[in-house]
Amino acid sequence: MTSSASAAVSVPESMTKEYFVDAIAVKLGKPATDFTITDLDVRRATEAGDNYASILYRVRVSVRLHNTDGTPMDISLIVKALPKLSLTDEMVKLMNLFPKEIAMYTDVLPRLEQLYHQAGRTSVHFGPRCLKHSTEPTDVIVLEDLRERQFTMANRRQGLDMEHTRLVLRRMAQFHAASVVLEDHRGPYGELFREGMFTEKGRAMSEQFQKGQADFFQKIMRCWSEKAQHCASVMQHWGMDLFDSLIRVTRANRKGFNVLNHGDMWCNNILFQYNEDSTVNDILLIDYQLSFWASPAIDLIYFMFTSVNGDFKLSQMNYMVQYYHEHLVDSLKFLGYTGTVPLLKELHSDIISHHLFGYMICFSILPICLMEKTDDASMDLMLDQGAAGESFKLKMYTNPVYVRQMEQLMEYFFDMGVHDLLQIGTQRPARIDCDPSLELPLWLDREFVEHIVDAKFGIAPEDKRTVRSVYTKNAAKKGDSYAAALYSVKVELLWKDAGVEETLSLIVKAPPKGIAASYSLDKEVYVRELYLYEHLIPAFEALYRSKGVTVKLGPRYYKPRVGLPVEVIVLEDLTISGYRMASRQDCLDQAHLEVALNHLAQFHAASAVYSESGKTLPAILTASSADRQMAAKTDHMFAPSLDSLFGYMREWDFAGEFVDDLETVAKQIYQLLVDTWTLNPDGFNVLNHGDAWLNNMLFAYNDYDGSVDRMALIDFQFPSWGSPVFDLIHFLFSSARADLKLSKQAYFLRYYQERLVHNLVLLGYGKPLPTLRQLHLDFNDRLTAAIKTVVIDLPYVLVDDTDDASQEAAIVQTEVGQRFQKLLFDNERYKEQLKDLLPYFRSHGLLTPLAANSKRDK
Repeated sequence: MTSSASAAVSVPESMTKEYFVDAIAVKLGKPATDFTITDLDVRRATEAGDNYASILYRVRVSVRLHNTDGTPMDISLIVKALPKLSLTDEMVKLMNLFPKEIAMYTDVLPRLEQLYHQAGRTSVHFGPRCLKHSTEPTDVIVLEDLRERQFTMANRRQGLDMEHTRLVLRRMAQFHAASVVLEDHRGPYGELFREGMFTEKGRAMSEQFQKGQADFFQKIMRCWSEKAQHCASVMQHWGMDLFDSLIRVTRANRKGFNVLNHGDMWCNNILFQYNEDSTVNDILLIDYQLSFWASPAIDLIYFMFTSVNGDFKLSQMNYMVQYYHEHLVDSLKFLGYTGTVPLLKELHSDIISHHLFGYMICFSILPICLMEKTDDASMDLMLDQGAAGESFKLKMYTNPVYVRQMEQLMEYFFDMGVHDLLQIGTQRPARIDCDPSLELPLWLDREFVEHIVDAKFGIAPEDKRTVRSVYTKNAAKKGDSYAAALYSVKVELLWKDAGVEETLSLIVKAPPKGIAASYSLDKEVYVRELYLYEHLIPAFEALYRSKGVTVKLGPRYYKPRVGLPVEVIVLEDLTISGYRMASRQDCLDQAHLEVALNHLAQFHAASAVYSESGKTLPAILTASSADRQMAAKTDHMFAPSLDSLFGYMREWDFAGEFVDDLETVAKQIYQLLVDTWTLNPDGFNVLNHGDAWLNNMLFAYNDYDGSVDRMALIDFQFPSWGSPVFDLIHFLFSSARADLKLSKQAYFLRYYQERLVHNLVLLGYGKPLPTLRQLHLDFNDRLTAAIKTVVIDLPYVLVDDTDDASQEAAIVQTEVGQRFQKLLFDNERYKEQLKDLLPYFRSHGLLTPLAANSKRDK
């Protein structure tokens, strides 16, 4: 084998003469015995900057036919190979690029062309002929070299004129129409073609990339025009909301008209063949790596905003859409399509709905199109967040041609409402200050805060407060909150009539964003928590006030404005009143435990009296936790985390005799707890907090001696009606100091029961009072729940503070995840507690699945 030295290309060892025999046989339509390959010449097929997601080789194969005079003939092939380029390699595999492209070349494209050929349009072709494909030692596709038929690329930096553009639109329409007819004939294209560029599987990589890109784009855009600076301010906190929105936008709408999109419809994937008079004779498409089933607006937008000459992008847009639509309708009719043909008006609406996708294409693909050739162009440099990557991107984004086009395009997209990412009705900047590290939610703006202020103080002239400034930061450090995003909002106010300056401090709670959101299995946490804050906590506190006792069970709730895109809860900031979290890793001493148990007794007693008085709790709070399907999903979610735990436990001398039995129970713990949590309608039941551990408790202290004085509960996301031991087991096994957890267990149950009875009597409870004996029996019957607390929750209590802390890091097996899991489980504090807890579980008969059912038939 030979290789051109000037091409400076490293040739894979697999590219031997023998490898190409099959491809040449297909190309020539002859058996392998009819020819001999005498030589190979391998070169890079594209210039730097012309291809990013694969390596392309042009292979000249010298062939001698046996039944001729022996004169060799040269055949040119294009070999497309999977890159081995770190980030790019990972991205290509995640997106199934090669399996998708192989399916397109070997199955889909031949069938689409056949539809036209059988109907008489034999001139319609969509791509080069695939001659061979293989997956070992890497993914490779061997294609005919279209250069042999004089197909060439257009000048990507110049963009296409209208003659070229019309030909592309016509071929695109033919491709889309055939894809619809084929789907009508043989059914959906399948899972492989359900997603395109933006996929849920790519969330982790996208989140990592997005964080690195945000600051760069802010810096670049602020160097452009005043309009660009405004847009940068609006986009500043898009974060992973952008990724979520793009996933939604690019999904197929089942009620709309969908086609198989090419998915990467830019000028470098379009080859033109010319007549002798330089007019365009034919076009073919290449690179079907991103094809997926969705609205035709995807390909249309991608093509128009990346590949059409800048003078025509906007001025001729309506004409281009109309031209495409005419040929789409013509092709559908020609192929005998009997379904509903989209109206031109509907296509325009579809394009408007997909403008966000177009905006992102202008930031990601358009700068590549307009960039001058450079030898270092690669996808890895696009993804690289170091100095080399930034230098490369600076070349693209400071290109005067690109900046000039983007000035016009940003104005267009702004006028079309693209910057209202979450459709909340405004494209204004947030107009509030925040911690630089904070990914500020788009809805958390000055208008959001002003609504809360008006609701609290009133809007009459004598009450009206003016918001002077707002500062927002994260309300919880890493490791203190896993199930929600918490924001601390400090509002400086001016009360003009009184000439008084005031400060209002709020806690704003929202669903988690990014990867964490995908692990939220319980979708009704907001409904429960809102009902607690808005209705039950005020009602429970009112019960005590009616008896002359002041009890603060939780923070005050403020109703946010309507029309927000996410479920938000706004609360008073209890830290202003002296409340704060206790030390998590140290767990709670006896004084803190007693205050917490007294508070739980107050909360439980009020809920029992409230229910007994005839007030009806919503079913979401009283229904038994019997969803076995959800339990199975939860067990599956925690399985990777538990695998890590038991991997570490097998290395601990003291754990060896327990680990197999514990693993058997722990791997199905949520399914077993469906039985453990079963409601006993004849027993004493209360509304449980549902997640009673020390991070959901804020303590306040006496000024004179610093002793703990009172407590308030927060995070009412998982309340449920049932035995109070649900809260007690979770609280004591998660939050009690190691030396108190087991040794003082009976004392703490008695302490709680005495205060529970006291509060029940105070509030006038009319049913039999719960006895201490019955509390101990119920505690023992449902003790399997302690295993869940110890293997799932306790590691989070005892883990060291770290920036790696997150729900997803505890579950996914990434580098960050493995690092955090080691901190979680291979932790001396945790190991010390397990030394006592494992024998306790065995001595109570808990290390068997049969122990889970507290009311098992005898």
